[in-house]
Amino acid sequence: MKRLLKPFIHNIPLFIISTLLLGILDIAYHQYLFHENTASAMVKAYGEIVFMASIFCILSWVLRKIYFKILIYIFLFIIYIINSYLYYAYSTDITPNIVLILAETNNKEISGFFETYLTTPASYKTIFVVVVFLVATIIGEYYNSYISKKMESKYLRIVLSLTLLFGVIFGSSAIGRYNTLFANDNPYYSERWIINNLFYKRMPIGNLCYSINAIYLSGKQIHAMVETTERNLNHVASINNDSLDIVLIIGESYNKYHSGLYNYLPNTTPLQCRERDKGNLYAFTNVKAPHNMTSIVLKNVLCCNNVHESEQWYNSPFFPALFKKAGYNVYLWDNQYQQDHNYPWSFTLNSVMYNDRIMQMAYTEVNEKGYAYDDGLISDFENKKLSKLGKKNLIVFHLWGQHLPANTQFPNDSKHKVFSIKDVRSKASYLNNESRQAIADYDNATLYNDEVVFHVMNLFRNKNAILVYFPDHGEEIYDYKNSCGRFVFGKADITPQQLKYQFEIPFVVWCSDQWKQKHNDEWQNIGQCLEREFTTDNVCHLLFRLAGIKTQEYKPSRDLFSPEFIPQTKKYSIFTL
Repeated sequence: MKRLLKPFIHNIPLFIISTLLLGILDIAYHQYLFHENTASAMVKAYGEIVFMASIFCILSWVLRKIYFKILIYIFLFIIYIINSYLYYAYSTDITPNIVLILAETNNKEISGFFETYLTTPASYKTIFVVVVFLVATIIGEYYNSYISKKMESKYLRIVLSLTLLFGVIFGSSAIGRYNTLFANDNPYYSERWIINNLFYKRMPIGNLCYSINAIYLSGKQIHAMVETTERNLNHVASINNDSLDIVLIIGESYNKYHSGLYNYLPNTTPLQCRERDKGNLYAFTNVKAPHNMTSIVLKNVLCCNNVHESEQWYNSPFFPALFKKAGYNVYLWDNQYQQDHNYPWSFTLNSVMYNDRIMQMAYTEVNEKGYAYDDGLISDFENKKLSKLGKKNLIVFHLWGQHLPANTQFPNDSKHKVFSIKDVRSKASYLNNESRQAIADYDNATLYNDEVVFHVMNLFRNKNAILVYFPDHGEEIYDYKNSCGRFVFGKADITPQQLKYQFEIPFVVWCSDQWKQKHNDEWQNIGQCLEREFTTDNVCHLLFRLAGIKTQEYKPSRDLFSPEFIPQTKKYSIFTL
């Protein structure tokens, strides 16, 4: 036993400092503040940290090179400094975006950063903690021989043995987890990995590994998508010379069965219902999202692939670029990017939509800031761009919609807090006041979303305009069991209830009076398509048709409004997207 403990007894300072720099105190403090993790998750987190520290000690003992131990310390201190500063300054951890920024930063920018931020409270906190750890490291290594002799004590060896055993039992599973991360070749599984890693906050190693993996995998896919888009730009033409505004609104987490348009009570969409009754709006009844995860949905929606035919988004062109090549001004007003871009799971989507080459090819302009509530985004576009629009325009709005928690998606005032517990009509036995309030909040968010969508309609009411609106995916809101949200699926089949509430979505088409007058036959034709089975990854085809764009990517069989449309009923696996 004594022999087995030698690598640790002779590296006690390294072992202790490693656990500190790997975040053992930081995750404990974070848990104390926010109570985000279960007890079992915290035990696994502590076990993983102890296990990693043990590996560093073993490597140092086997190699027995002082410079190697110094390199271990330098590595751990660097990632700890970065992670701590990010947390104190921006309440975030290491993410793919941060790693990319660091990789692209030159000496002049580093110098400017220190001049600007070295005297901020976040820097003071980081410096204080790092200095304490650094002094402890120096003292520990200086007295390492003395400490090692003290560790010969029987009781201290027992404590050390139990600590190491704890790390092996609860932390060795990290080997399998990290192997799974680096063995996969799909960014989707990287996102699943970090989401399932419930204790990722304040643990720099896990975030760093995820970031490196996500950058590598996303980079390969984006490169393929950019090349495909560039090739297809040579085969695009416009056959429409009329002034036209096409508006695409992509919402968020919208449960179709909480929409007044689909007969939900209380009526959460009175304004859209009014437009329907006037004859300017159609609500489609058989539309599904290709997935229940935003990043995967939008990559498949914004490219020209078909998930039912196992086509990958990155082997297809980015359709807004084809619009721009055809002479359209393309505006992207995205309320999620500016407020969500530091979350690790948002990287794989934003790295596609905001890739430098894609931005050159696809957009005329994008918004500069995000807003707490979606109507602020619409007002921003109204004030800055509406009066300056050109002859032909594609305007894409990406909203927060009804993203949970729903009570954060509408203003906290009496005008917008319309529904309460007493308005919830479900009699399900599993509902209590808390869950009923969550339902009421969701209905209020849906009512506010109706107001936002109506605002967009009003912007284009006196123009030759047609609007398409759908969310990325659905959401469960205590509909059939005592739970809400979306769930990460394993290899098991998706249940009919999950399909109904997480994949079935509202799909709305609205037009101005001017557009309807010019295209009355087409509007009547659209009205005959309301029950067709359709998946939103094929939305580009109906947009090409409406825009009068001629491209080899257009497939009438995938165009919801085409007489040649083929219902999209072929099964596919969401795990291949």
